[in-house]
Amino acid sequence: MENKALEPDSVSIHMEETIMCNGGSQALAQPQQQQEASKLTHLKKVENHITEAQRFSHLPKRSAVDLEFTDLSYTIQEGPCWRRRAKMKQSGLLSPGFKALLKCLSGRFCSRDLIGIMGPSGAGKSTLMNILAGYRETGMKGQILVNGKPRDLRTFRKMSCYIMQEDMLLPHLTAREAMMVSANLKLDESMDVKKELVNEILTALGLLECVHTRTSSLSGGQCKRLAIALELVNNPPVMFFDEPTSGLDSASCYQVVSLLRSLALGGRTIICTIHQPSAKLFEMFDKLYILSQGQCIYKGSVPYLIPYLKTLGLYCPTYHNPADFIIEVASGEYGDLNPVLFEAVQGGMCAIEEKKNQCDTNGPSVCATKYPRDAEHIESHTFATSTLTQFCILFKRTFITICRDQVLTHLRLMSHISIGVLIGLLYLNIGNDASKVFNNTGFLFFSMLFLMFGALMPTVLTFPLEMSVFLREHLNYWYSLKAYYLAKTMADIPFQVICPIMYCSIVYWMTEQPPEASRYLLFIALSTCTALVAQSLGLLVGAASSSLQVATFVGPVTAIPVLLFSGFFVNFDTIPNYLQWSSYVSYVRYGFEGVILSIYGMNRSELECPGKVCKFQQPEEVLQLLDVEDAKLYIDFIVLGIFFFILRLATYLVLRYKTSGRNYCAQMQISSKESTTRD
Repeated sequence: MENKALEPDSVSIHMEETIMCNGGSQALAQPQQQQEASKLTHLKKVENHITEAQRFSHLPKRSAVDLEFTDLSYTIQEGPCWRRRAKMKQSGLLSPGFKALLKCLSGRFCSRDLIGIMGPSGAGKSTLMNILAGYRETGMKGQILVNGKPRDLRTFRKMSCYIMQEDMLLPHLTAREAMMVSANLKLDESMDVKKELVNEILTALGLLECVHTRTSSLSGGQCKRLAIALELVNNPPVMFFDEPTSGLDSASCYQVVSLLRSLALGGRTIICTIHQPSAKLFEMFDKLYILSQGQCIYKGSVPYLIPYLKTLGLYCPTYHNPADFIIEVASGEYGDLNPVLFEAVQGGMCAIEEKKNQCDTNGPSVCATKYPRDAEHIESHTFATSTLTQFCILFKRTFITICRDQVLTHLRLMSHISIGVLIGLLYLNIGNDASKVFNNTGFLFFSMLFLMFGALMPTVLTFPLEMSVFLREHLNYWYSLKAYYLAKTMADIPFQVICPIMYCSIVYWMTEQPPEASRYLLFIALSTCTALVAQSLGLLVGAASSSLQVATFVGPVTAIPVLLFSGFFVNFDTIPNYLQWSSYVSYVRYGFEGVILSIYGMNRSELECPGKVCKFQQPEEVLQLLDVEDAKLYIDFIVLGIFFFILRLATYLVLRYKTSGRNYCAQMQISSKESTTRD
């Protein structure tokens, strides 16, 4: 505790005299100690720009926010309904089974304070923070006040930000590019002001030397600081952090907590969950809120923790980390003392100390902050920028990401070229050969098959891989869902059009299909439409899947019935009546049907017959064989277009459902893969 009084620019090293049994050896040791002491006194800490984070001249002005909650409880239903009914019958209860995660919690988090929510695993730390941040509502009871008034969730979410445990960053953007995207989306200022603010934040957070480094190459501490910097652009007065020191070394932990404390000193309310900090990090917090079994066992300042425990007969051993001691007490290592701690908090022992501490330090105005007159105007807008501006910024970001993605773009382009050459060599010069009609129809079907999988599988991974970033940015009010979805889907369409054109241009001429511009353009158009529909299906599967594993499994499975009823393996007239409806749902059917019509229809002349007799020398016979002689090309285009728009709309609705209030927290837990570390 005494280290806070030390000067920040020097290292204080306590020199203790060594007790020697031999006076002569003690005399010999003294000159050596004096030399070492003279060296140590010249040690100075390198200037740390992170400690200057509370001073930003270009940040937008925001009013301070104090958060208060009373009688806060949170319950969830246990298991499926049939299990709850079975437990209800066994226990004789009149209501289905509910589990209380939080029980009658009350507290006050003030601006200019760094608040740490502590407790053993399963105590309810993350649950409490998610409720305070507004990401959990169903099952909550109690009252949450913002500056003494009932919280309006929509307004509160605009003035707060949530930084999750995992550093969810786009790997293909540099630190400066990520910061500029955040500034462009969050601020309605001139470009010069945005650049100055970005440079100011990067300098203050110690990230200036890595501004041109992609986020995938940053260290853990740099990623954590960059995640904080992205949210700091619009100067939110309330910031929530879930385990900000998780996975970092001691030096990085100290830098991050120092940054949080500096942000708090700048007038913000900083609330973070922390599992088991070191003694050095522990004493940097201003206030503690310690939980055990969903109830509060201590709330107050850090220096008062040990004296408070002494009043309850709990003595922290000398040279023992107070944070470790209170966790051990809460975990039951010294017996079941939680009821005693619960009663002490309910009895007001912590509240007496808290009021006394406020009067002694900052007076009664610490938690009585009021909004300035212009604050209501600032918070009246949903987003800082218009939907069109958001779309343009996100389209540019997505386009850059796609261009730099080795798998989604470079590998996809190379695969279409290489497979096109391979197929062209395999089916070389068969397009006008009447004796190889079956081979040619097989080539046409395989082309649809390849283009379908080439578009389906990469896009199946689009939303699962980026869902965590999207949720973080959308929850923190960077942009609207429609702007993100339009930008994400529109940015990939040019690449999805280029790939089929490259493939079709190679195979069409190598296989010697009819050398007519109209047939060539129709072949490209139908192939591109089929690929776009497959891409839309991949986006829907990825958006609806709960994890990456589910998406990669469901994607190929959905392709099986689509191919089975496409008309190549089974003719339409031979499909049983009770399954004929399935052929109309297969979008590959319309692509394959249209390609067959463009190659063999439209009054094509007779095929060349190298032998004496060729059964399919007349193109009409090929159409009759595949049962497409009555099909219309424009119908195929219309149906493919309908499939495209329906699947795109369904994907948007799925994303909207996932980002609805009741599903926010569940999606955050799934996408950030924190199920093993959360409470």
